Amino acid sequence: MNLSLRTKFLVLSAVVQALVVALLIWNSLRLMDNAVGKNAERVAHEYAVTLNLSLSPYAINGKLGQLSGYLAEMLADPEDSFLRYIVILDAKGRPIIEIGGSAAALPPTLRGGAAGANGGRGARTFTEGQTLHARAPLLLQDNQVGTLNFGLSTTDLTRASDEVMLQGGAISLAGFVLGLSLFYLFTHGIGRRLAALTGQSRQMAHDQAWAEQGGDEIDMFSRSLDGMSAALRERVAQLEQSERRLVESEARFKILFDMAPLPLSVSDHEGRVIAANQALARTFDYPVEQLIGMRSDQVTFWASAVERDRIWNIYQNDGAVHGAIAGVCLPDGSVGSVAIWSSSLVLDGRPAIIWALLDLSEELNAKRELKDLNVSLESRVRERSAALELANRDLSVALETLQRTQDELLAAEKMASLGSLVAGIAHELNTPIGNSLLASTTLGDRVNEFEALVEGGALRRSELRAHMEEVRLASGLISGSLHKAADLISSFKQVAVDQTNDQRRSFDLLTVVQDTLATYTPRLRQAGCSAALAIAPGLTLDSYPGSLYQILNNLINNTLAHAFARGHAGTITISAGDLGQGQVELVFADDGAGMPDEVLRRVFDPFFTTKMGQGGTGLGMHIVYNIVTGMLGGRIAIESAPGQGTTVRMALPRCSPQRG
Repeated sequence: MNLSLRTKFLVLSAVVQALVVALLIWNSLRLMDNAVGKNAERVAHEYAVTLNLSLSPYAINGKLGQLSGYLAEMLADPEDSFLRYIVILDAKGRPIIEIGGSAAALPPTLRGGAAGANGGRGARTFTEGQTLHARAPLLLQDNQVGTLNFGLSTTDLTRASDEVMLQGGAISLAGFVLGLSLFYLFTHGIGRRLAALTGQSRQMAHDQAWAEQGGDEIDMFSRSLDGMSAALRERVAQLEQSERRLVESEARFKILFDMAPLPLSVSDHEGRVIAANQALARTFDYPVEQLIGMRSDQVTFWASAVERDRIWNIYQNDGAVHGAIAGVCLPDGSVGSVAIWSSSLVLDGRPAIIWALLDLSEELNAKRELKDLNVSLESRVRERSAALELANRDLSVALETLQRTQDELLAAEKMASLGSLVAGIAHELNTPIGNSLLASTTLGDRVNEFEALVEGGALRRSELRAHMEEVRLASGLISGSLHKAADLISSFKQVAVDQTNDQRRSFDLLTVVQDTLATYTPRLRQAGCSAALAIAPGLTLDSYPGSLYQILNNLINNTLAHAFARGHAGTITISAGDLGQGQVELVFADDGAGMPDEVLRRVFDPFFTTKMGQGGTGLGMHIVYNIVTGMLGGRIAIESAPGQGTTVRMALPRCSPQRG
């Protein structure tokens, strides 16, 4: 058979390309099968470890039978899990649990031996059709070692493999066609070049040279095939990574859903429960296994059917529930309240609803108790307010009574002081008046005798002179006594007027102190006390002299009653000086008994006296303090110690503040 060189080259190139493409496809399938096999074994090992961790606590305690319902529910939906069957055999090969398969149906390769292919702890695998069979050891009760047999679906892996095969075949076919086209063009160019070479060979005889330039397209095609192989390997790796992430995501979601502190449940659009977490079971004391597959109106959860219909209507009308409050039955039989939220989602390609519940029973009960407590507190506050108002009225009445009593005591104190003053003045006036009366009566007798001598004619010059001397002496005695009485009465009148009608006026401090001492001269003389003044003249005050009289009277009375109470004589010293800045210091001191610290601390307290029951009222020093600090606008301080006398220092403004 005679074939042209072009035809032979095309046939040869087609064969070579077919061999190369077949080799690449075979290599890609080998790599993919190897990756799929390793991935399947890894998934089988992970499932073996996961199932071992989940089943070991029940297997060791001999309670694997309790998991039959749960495992059957887990394998009920093929699209929900890769597991197709679970068979657990004891150490003698007898079945303990057969879910989705039986021990007799296990592949013969995996029936013998309880240990795995990896030294007794791994999983032995065997692929048959679209099922990956796996066998792993499982520790049973009494330290017996059984076997855990399970099957995993490889449908997704087969589908991915077929998809990779289809893509690889399409790419290979496209490469094959492209190669033939290129070879066709290449051979077409070669034919033209051969024709040119033929023509040039004919010309070479005439010594004409020709140079040919060309390229290597086979290297480019080889590189493209290598790129296709790398793309296939990358695609397989991406599929493995996506599958691993999907498994991890499902595991994380399951853990988060089950460990969420809020009660959560998932239901279909008919209200049938698909999943529930442990928080829901703890809150309402309802096993999760019993909730799965039940409608919400079949569960003793709602306080009434009206509540369930109301929440369901809200979801159907609004598409979601956002914090609606509903009444529910609590495990103790009481009725509580929960806030409900819902959201739609797609689960395994089907629409579903996730429900979240928040128990508000304790919060609402606390609010009700707080409201009742507020009402009770308001009632108690009103009662206490009424009682306080009554007490305030009573206190106001008592305060008014106390103020009246204090005013009466102050008036009584003033009157007592004035009475003592009157008694002293009366006693002091007795002497000059008595002397005047004695002198006047004596003078009358002498006048009568003188008249008798004159009428008898026996009057002598010596008798006349004696009579004139007696008249002069008597007149002087009467005049001196009456002047002394007039001065006493003038001082008493000024003091009495200022005390009974305390008008503000300008006065000389020395004069006021002298007038006050003049009224107390008889009492001081009777007590054997002397008074000394050290006041600079010209200290003029614009103040209340009656208040100053009252201060000195109380201080003198206090000194006579306490400092010199035991009959001991002493001296009272009153001094004053200018402090500057419109202030005058008035000092009242005695060298009497003094006061201990406990008395000194309370000396200004009202009704405090060491002479209780002996005529003392305890208001003297309190009045002094109030007059000095209040009416006169000054300051007062007392220095005293037992046996060292007492000094009262008063800083008084020259111009006292105006009072209403």
